[in-house]
This record gives sequence, structure tokens and C-alpha cells, in this order.
Amino acid sequence: MYKFTLAIAMALILPLLSFAQEQRTCGSMDHLEMMMEQYPQAIANMEAIENHTRNFIANGTSSRAVVTIPVVVHVVYNTSAENISDAQVLSQIDVLNDDFRRLNADADNTWSQAADTEIEFCMATVDPDGNPTNGINRVQTGKRSFRTNDDVKKSAKGGVNPWDASQYLNIWVCNLANGILGYAQFPGGSLATDGVVCLYNAFGTADQDDGSFVLNGSYNLGRTTTHEVGHWLNLRHIWGDGGCSASDFVNDTPDSDGANYDCAYTESCGSADMYQNYMDYSYDYCMNLFTQGQSDRMNAVLAPGGFHYSLTQSTVCGGGGPDPVLGCTDPNAENYNPDATQDDGSCTYAPGSCDTPTGLSYTSKQRGRRATLAWSAVSGATSYTVTINGGSATTTSETSVSYSGLTSGDTYTWTVTANCASGSSAAASATFTAGTSNRGIGTQDALSVYPSPASDFITVEYAFDAPNGLKVVENSNVNVSVVNFFGQVIRTVEMNDVDGGFVFDVNDINPGMYMMIVEQDGQQIAKKFIVE
Repeated sequence: MYKFTLAIAMALILPLLSFAQEQRTCGSMDHLEMMMEQYPQAIANMEAIENHTRNFIANGTSSRAVVTIPVVVHVVYNTSAENISDAQVLSQIDVLNDDFRRLNADADNTWSQAADTEIEFCMATVDPDGNPTNGINRVQTGKRSFRTNDDVKKSAKGGVNPWDASQYLNIWVCNLANGILGYAQFPGGSLATDGVVCLYNAFGTADQDDGSFVLNGSYNLGRTTTHEVGHWLNLRHIWGDGGCSASDFVNDTPDSDGANYDCAYTESCGSADMYQNYMDYSYDYCMNLFTQGQSDRMNAVLAPGGFHYSLTQSTVCGGGGPDPVLGCTDPNAENYNPDATQDDGSCTYAPGSCDTPTGLSYTSKQRGRRATLAWSAVSGATSYTVTINGGSATTTSETSVSYSGLTSGDTYTWTVTANCASGSSAAASATFTAGTSNRGIGTQDALSVYPSPASDFITVEYAFDAPNGLKVVENSNVNVSVVNFFGQVIRTVEMNDVDGGFVFDVNDINPGMYMMIVEQDGQQIAKKFIVE
């Protein structure tokens, strides 16, 4: 009887386990949280992008032309199955072109707002060194899988560094851990990590399977990449990652209280859910549209002044050519002016204006024999050059570097220079004493925000000159900001004390996820909290 009962139980449980494993999982919001904590400049960038998007939509979009985005696909593989074929890669580019131009065979008339986004994709024919390429870059790795922490985008972490993100859409295809199908970096982050990451067996389409494809059963039509490229072009999940009061910032998508995982008709928030939208969590075979509002939002970041505008001017699909000149309406330009409505040629990109790195910090390890030196990312930087005590230079694409062989108690002077397409920045210098630590950017350990979720009030407690905190700057006020995950500042408070805290009334803040940022003299601590 026991064996019979156990067999029945397993027969009931296994289908449930299979269903759970097959639910779509996107890591883009987790990555956004990490990006906002580790790259504070993204917050200001995202706010400028939202302002530009609103202006773009308000001024009308009818005169836009079809734009083409060059693509490089980095196949990062550990096993032979992960080293997917050229045909599988190219089938995914076909899917992108069909889905974004509304040429997909499964398009229907269920939703009248379904739109041709007038966005196309091409495989790069020229690599960053000017050599011919098919747009597929294969790199073998010793790592069995990657997470959403961007290691796949770094050669030092077992991945591969991106090609110039101002000229190429970088797509990494690899084995992702924890059931993640893919993730994307929203516009506003560092170009050193810009792009899309997809699970190797959710990349490409069974519709063009030549027998060599490795594909996941419910995610075998290439819609994972369509979904993630949507994020990369500034689209949010269709339910706004919240309840009925949350927004995806698109007017013609119906409100929803959560994700849809299958293809069943569902009503929420007083209307039918658009589960066929590429930005939902439905199976590949029921996704078939972007709306006109989503199209407008994506085209805003590709228009002059948009974060990804330089990609539309790239010539790497057509045999090479000079890099585009960036005007002040382009957020990638060092003299970016978010208030400019057009670039009339009077505010051209200034060569050599690569920003000097800030936020220099250090952490000692192994009783002072080793130290990790770190700094804040510089927009547009492709690498950094670091020296210590005037020794030989180290060049890295990361925002930190480790040194060994130090003498505990000795003081060292180090410099870091940002290297951009326009030239190199001025050198930033700092000193440290081996065996001690003093981070310039604090961690969440120095900041408490509770309760979370909060419904009425939230308490904020912060500390400077604490372990993992910020160095106190005399006679400098403390600024506290609440920022939503679109980079918009919801509320600010200026404090004239150093250590302490206060209570926020959150009754008038919409439910959702936010960042609490405490800043003093350019130093920042950030922590996530939730309003319910």
C-alpha cells in the first residue's frame, strides 16, 4: 500500500514540478537593482532618459524612419551543447526582425494597438579592429554557468568583454544558473556592461531547426531574446512589476496585477490581460506583439538624443567606416545636455573630454599584503589604466584591480585614468596604508531601512565612519533621496547632522520597489525597500 500511495503522490507532484521549472524567469529587474547600487550614475542617466522619452512622444513620432541595430553574438560555452550552431544564432536574428517589424507568422488582430516598431537588426560584418566577421564570437569558458552579476561580460570572470557598445548590440549566449532564461541591462548603465544575456537553449527558433539546434520545449521560438531586447530598449514588464497601481509607462497596454505564465484568457484590474505581449511571461507560442506605445518608447532611445542613438549611425554591418560624431543631445557625449531638443551642430563632441574617475577606494586583505583598489565607472570608458607608487601600469576593463606583495603599514600612492574613444581622462590619485580599509562608496551594512515592505512609515538609519560606511566630511550636509526604478527622484531630504536617522511617511508613495540613497560630498550608500 505504501508503494502504491507513494507512486500516486509522485505522479501528482512531478507534473507540478515540471510546470514550475517551465515558468519564464527574467533576471532584468534583479540586474537593475544591482546596477543602481553599484553604478549610482545610472540613476541620473535614467531620469534624463525618461525626460527625453516623454519629450520624444509628446513631439510626435510619425516622421521617424526604419532604424537598423548591428549585433554581435558572443557564444560563451563550457560544453559542446552550449556551443550552439551558426544556424541557431542566425535563426534568432530572423526572429528579432520578424517580431519587431510585425512580420511574425503568428501575428493576429486580437489587439488593434499591435505595431510595427520599425526596428531591424543585422549581424556585424566588421569587428572592433576593422577585420571581417560574421558577427558570432565564440569563447570557451571553464565556468559551468553564469548569474545576473555580469561575469559573462568580463573576460577576467570567465566571460568575454563587450565589443564597443556604442557601435554594437552585444548579446551573450551562455548557460545561466537558477532557471534564468535571460536578462538585459536597461538604458543608463555603463557601456562596459551594456547588452543582453540569454540562455543558450532559449536562443533561436524551432521553426528553422536544421537538426543541430538545442532548444527548450516551451521557449523554442526565440521570444526570450525578443523580450530581453525589449528591456534593453527601455520596456518594462507589462504588469509594471507590481499590482494594478504599478505602471509599465506605456498608455496602450492594459493594467495587470502580475505576470501571465501560460496562454489562458485572464482578467485583472478591470480589463483583459495582454498575455500575448512580448513583455509578459507567457510561453513563446502565445507571444506575438508589441504595442504602438511600446514602439514609441523603444524608438525614443534610438532617436537623436537617445541613449542608444549611436547604434543607428554605426556602419559595422556594412563594411566599416568612421565612428559617428556625438552631439550634445546624445547621452553618450561627455557634454550631454538633457534639456536640448535637437543638435544643431553647435554643440559637438569634445575630443579628450573623458571624465576623470571619482569614488576612489581601497580594501586591504591578507593582513595588508594585498589590496583591492576601486573607483566609480566613467560613462563611455572602455578601459582604465592604474599605477601604484609609479610602477608599471595595469590596464583593465573592470572598475577595480587587486595588488599583492604589499607591506602592511606602508603608505602607497595610486592613480587611475579612464580611457574613452575620445581619448584619456586626467589621472585621479589617492593614497592608502596597507593593512587598513576605507571604502569611498559605502555598502548596505551602513544603512538600515525598515520595515520593508512598508505601508505607512519607514525608518531610515545611517552611519558614517562606520565599517563599510562613508568617510565623514566636515561641514558637509547629508542628502537622502528616494528613487524609483525608472531613476526618478520621488523625494529628497537634506540633513545637517552626520550620524542619525529619521522617519519617512510613505502613504503618498505608490506601491512598488524603490532605492534609498544617502549621500555626502559625492559619497553614497544605497539600499532597496518596498512600499506595499
